[in-house]
Amino acid sequence: MSVSPSHTSGPALRALGLTACAALTAFIVWTTVGVRYPGQIMYGISLMLGLVATFALKPGLLAQRLPAADEALSWLLIVLTLASSGYYLLEYQDIAAFREGLPNRQDMLCYAVGTLLVLEGARRVEGWTLVAITGGAILYLLYGHWLPGVMGHREFWLDEVLEVSYSYQGIYGIALAAVVDVVLMFVILGAALRHTGAGDFFNFLALRLAKGKRSGAAQAAIIGSAMFGSVNGSAPANVMSTGVLTIPMMKRAGYQNRFAGAVEAVASCSGQLMPPIMGVGAFIMAEITGIPYPSIVLAAVIPAFLYLLALSGAVAFEAGRLNLKPEQSGDEPFDAKRRSQGIVLIAGFTTLIGLLLAGYSPTWCGMSAAAVVLVVAMLLPSTRLSLSGLRDVLVDGGRDGLAVLVSCAAIGIVIGAVSVTGLGVTLNQAIVSLGENNLVLALILAACCSILLGMGLPTAASYLMVIFVAGPAILDLGIGLLQTHLFVFYYAVLSAITPPVALAVFAAAAITGDRSISIAFSALRLSVVAFLLPFAWVFHPEINLEALSVGSLPMLVLTVAMMALATLAISAANVGFFKRSLKGWERLVLAGASIAALTQGLAISLAATLIILLVAAQVRHSAMIAKTDSEASS
Repeated sequence: MSVSPSHTSGPALRALGLTACAALTAFIVWTTVGVRYPGQIMYGISLMLGLVATFALKPGLLAQRLPAADEALSWLLIVLTLASSGYYLLEYQDIAAFREGLPNRQDMLCYAVGTLLVLEGARRVEGWTLVAITGGAILYLLYGHWLPGVMGHREFWLDEVLEVSYSYQGIYGIALAAVVDVVLMFVILGAALRHTGAGDFFNFLALRLAKGKRSGAAQAAIIGSAMFGSVNGSAPANVMSTGVLTIPMMKRAGYQNRFAGAVEAVASCSGQLMPPIMGVGAFIMAEITGIPYPSIVLAAVIPAFLYLLALSGAVAFEAGRLNLKPEQSGDEPFDAKRRSQGIVLIAGFTTLIGLLLAGYSPTWCGMSAAAVVLVVAMLLPSTRLSLSGLRDVLVDGGRDGLAVLVSCAAIGIVIGAVSVTGLGVTLNQAIVSLGENNLVLALILAACCSILLGMGLPTAASYLMVIFVAGPAILDLGIGLLQTHLFVFYYAVLSAITPPVALAVFAAAAITGDRSISIAFSALRLSVVAFLLPFAWVFHPEINLEALSVGSLPMLVLTVAMMALATLAISAANVGFFKRSLKGWERLVLAGASIAALTQGLAISLAATLIILLVAAQVRHSAMIAKTDSEASS
């Protein structure tokens, strides 16, 4: 999501950018079904095409004041991209064999220009936040040896800094590899679903499911955004895609502006946490951990259920507080067009899930699903694409992936800097030292690192950066590998609704017309359970279903029941309504007991659950008495 000023490129520049996007899509598909090139070739060509498209389609700093100069600068950057990337692609074998650690002048020039190009590309797609983080990493490499104590490191010369930045340790490292090897194919799948209309079927289905319910408008937003967001993989983009329908619908139903925007922002984040696709998070996790994909998906099922239950409960309680009428939307007929869209969607998802469970690579599964979506769509008259429609799929498959591609290339510099300077070890020691005395405080510190480092970044980039910075520390606290990666991934997703850089909230504010800060605080209240869930599976790892057996089933059912009750109680406390308006002390007791039930061991959780039940029973009883008295008096 670019934060740069709006600007339209000249026709030649725009044509080049769209061609580069189409070429990127074609290259990803070709490397999936055709020849598999060495990693540096694949990543180098993908990044080159991504940067060319970025400079051609995204505005520069001079776009508004001097558009002609800005376009000329974009052409220059494209030429430099082709030159530096071309040199690296031609020379990388000699560099690896003979000049690693001993770069010549041409290598140094290539590294310097290439690094600056990636920084400018990152600024165009994600704004100054990412540039500040990456630039800070480079400055730390250059001048960190002046810092005292554990923050200092050995001195790195300029050639070493450039080599770390523009090599497999940095830009061409694991972050870019994960995007090219996994993420981009699912971006292409998302483009195919959108252009065939299969993506619209999510909203249609959500409206049908929510019809007749008092909180139906908001429930439809939750269902539609969660389903679409699971494929989309970007909370801000999901808000802009589904929010234009769901936010006005919630406002018409009687919800406040800020509440409607917050529901959409939080629901859009939920899609990336919802199996089976998880916004491609599950595939990246499987790629870098070696944990089988089915195990990751299974581990995410109960947390995703609790997340959506909390949000669904909150909108239901808010509807009760406002005494809203049942939703009557969803009268659109299930005609031939909708049936065709449903068939395309089911065909694509069946192919995807079936191949994943059969053990095929995520990239091959994504490509196969995209192919099935397009073939089935072409067979049905209502979803058949014209040549221009197929062209749009090809172009948007690359264009939609520019932000994550370029930003992950930049994040590679941060990962490289953390690795070679030992900063990761320092942070690891600090968190582990704190964890020896207080595990909760150590986890809070790790969570804050995840959120702060992830602000303003695509989820994939945020997750990959934080898992290499703070992940080892969480592992050293005795937390399991899967729980650690899910812990970091959850907070990487939630950074999209955390002020001050809450991109999903900004997108919702643009639709509602309300202030982003008011929506952000409403979103934080609605997502309290989401922020607590990573702590829940640290203290209750059984909810990740790793060691599921018949003997452990009763304890699992008890744990999930307690957590489900706690999530609903937190939602009621947040809204201030359950059967009737809640008193201040009732809200405090429900909130405190619910947090304890989610984040503490079995004994405390049981006691907290009992408190929740007692308060809920008392509230329900008093509400029934009040209702009886009201009916008697009338």
